[in-house]
Amino acid sequence: MALGTMMAQPGMATADVKNIVLVHGANVDGSTWREVYDRLIAQDFNVTITQLPLTSVADDIAAVRRNLDGQDGPVLLVGHSYGGVVISEAGTDPDVKGLVYVAAFQPDAGESGGALLASTSTEFTPDKLTVFDDGHYLVNEDAFLSLVSNGLSDDDAIFVARSQAMSHTAILAHEAQAAAWNDKPSWSAIATEDRTIAPELQRRMAERAGSTVVEIENGHMLPMTSPDEVAEVIAQAAEAVE
Repeated sequence: MALGTMMAQPGMATADVKNIVLVHGANVDGSTWREVYDRLIAQDFNVTITQLPLTSVADDIAAVRRNLDGQDGPVLLVGHSYGGVVISEAGTDPDVKGLVYVAAFQPDAGESGGALLASTSTEFTPDKLTVFDDGHYLVNEDAFLSLVSNGLSDDDAIFVARSQAMSHTAILAHEAQAAAWNDKPSWSAIATEDRTIAPELQRRMAERAGSTVVEIENGHMLPMTSPDEVAEVIAQAAEAVE
């Protein structure tokens, strides 16, 4: 589906939902949202970026809920990649009026990110990870460059690969306790050149959720590679929810 309307000009946002909370993926941090953040605040949205500890899904949900508690009024909750697992549960908060999934897992109750990843074949397989004795892991640099950061400049790709945030394998095994998209409107920005979460898996998850779908021709790191398009999807969602 093509983007339906042009992005509003700075200062011209008419959305009823002004508060947006952005949730990053595994092995990265909130700085991946910087360019999307800049575009949204230029439209007078109140934007908060959650920094996830990445130690467990429960810890990550708690971090998001602390940010939700700090908002004044209704919220649009946005998750990239593994962040989709987090917002699916954190989004049950009554102040959350809609969810946006950006190249993200969109699990139903009882599903894990790891199981969803394994359900559709990609080159992003467990052997691409280095797992440490305490259960934390990193994506091997060559795999990060070829499978995660396609679409980024070489310099940006290497920087993100070498500044990875340690993540715990528990986040991949966690089975979702709830799926807020069952009761709330959702949007899905699908990365058509994603080599990490297969585009066909993203489409399948979005279809069963009844999400409004926008396909963006780029790789997995959409917040960095396609900030204009991602910000537009978010702004349109904020205008559509009640």
